[in-house]
Amino acid sequence: MLLALAFACVEAHDDPADPRPHDTGEPPADDSGDPEVEVARWQVLIFMNGDNDLEAYVPHDLNELEQTGSGDGVEVLVQADRIDGYSEKNGDWTGVHRYRIVGDDDLSHISSPVLEDLGELDMGSPEVLADFLSWAERNYPAERRVLVMWNHGDGWLVQDPDAADEAEEAAPPPGISYDDTDGGFMSFAEGTFADGVRAHVEAHGKFDVIGFDACNMASWEVMHAIAPFAHASAAAETSVGYEGLQYGPMLAWLRANPDTTPQALAQEMSRGAVEQGGEMTFSATDLDALPEVSARIDALAGAALEDPALADALKAYRRQTRGADHIWKNWYLDLGDFANIAVAAGDPALAPLAADVSTALQGAVVHAYGDEEYAWTTGLTIWFDPSDAYLDLYTNGAGATWSQDTRWGELMRSYEEK
Repeated sequence: MLLALAFACVEAHDDPADPRPHDTGEPPADDSGDPEVEVARWQVLIFMNGDNDLEAYVPHDLNELEQTGSGDGVEVLVQADRIDGYSEKNGDWTGVHRYRIVGDDDLSHISSPVLEDLGELDMGSPEVLADFLSWAERNYPAERRVLVMWNHGDGWLVQDPDAADEAEEAAPPPGISYDDTDGGFMSFAEGTFADGVRAHVEAHGKFDVIGFDACNMASWEVMHAIAPFAHASAAAETSVGYEGLQYGPMLAWLRANPDTTPQALAQEMSRGAVEQGGEMTFSATDLDALPEVSARIDALAGAALEDPALADALKAYRRQTRGADHIWKNWYLDLGDFANIAVAAGDPALAPLAADVSTALQGAVVHAYGDEEYAWTTGLTIWFDPSDAYLDLYTNGAGATWSQDTRWGELMRSYEEK
């Protein structure tokens, strides 16, 4: 599913930071008596996979990052991949480069030095992601960390039953970081995204924010899968257009607010994407509050599993629920809209349970931003499509934590068995 990713032109920062001594890519000093690498306040890590039809946006977004760049205790580190055929700008290089972003006001030339040229790598490999995180920590350690996944994204979408055969041949959702040269991508349902970040989080603690400059990542399922690895997330329910995350203002805001909370930073990232970048939706989710949402979804699913009449009612409410997609209106069903429809129906058994879901969702979504068309969205989508070709992956995937911890997947399976 090809969906455009974001880039934007933002006001230049007029105080570019000087490169640090290890900007040449040399490893940090060891315990032999040489000075130790300074620990920064923040790392902002961008895993920028342009090994696909997004290649032209790589030089553009690198220049956008340079409009603020590193400094004031914030280290901006990028691993960027390109491919032939979409852009000849900035040397028309291919393969993978690593950068520490240095601020400048040149919108047409990447001035940040290439710290490492790694050649061709599969940016869809969890091992490649893990190595980037390890490199960043060895060379530019920091107290707090943000990881942004930059690429195409696919959430759990409702499939067209007539396209079931085609769907079975496609990359299974939800996924991120599709690499055209090597064919890899990281799956949430299969657990390969978790494989890419697990060791780093076990060694250094959770990321403050995991953000997605990619389409359709603001789903309950994706948030459930990343909750063990981050305190907050910024992502879009809808597709992401040409603007996306506003890197220049975001970095300037972080440099001015180094003591911010993860939730406030995720909110600023989301606000900028919609209010400055013109995106349809972006929302900030407090992942530390997500367990309450999951518990309420589990209770709702449990009631429907015990009473077929309630299951039928939920299916009827699902048909009334709006989808967060500007082309196919029934894709990416909004969780809050679904819960609110169930509350409004007034069923004495379901309405209180649905109200609990709505209340928990409001507690976990720090803020949901939407343009005029999507002002009604509540921040997260949920999958409700028991006829889909990916039901087995949804319920039994190695990384399908949402089905391991709740009965929602079991409810989806029960519909298929009717």
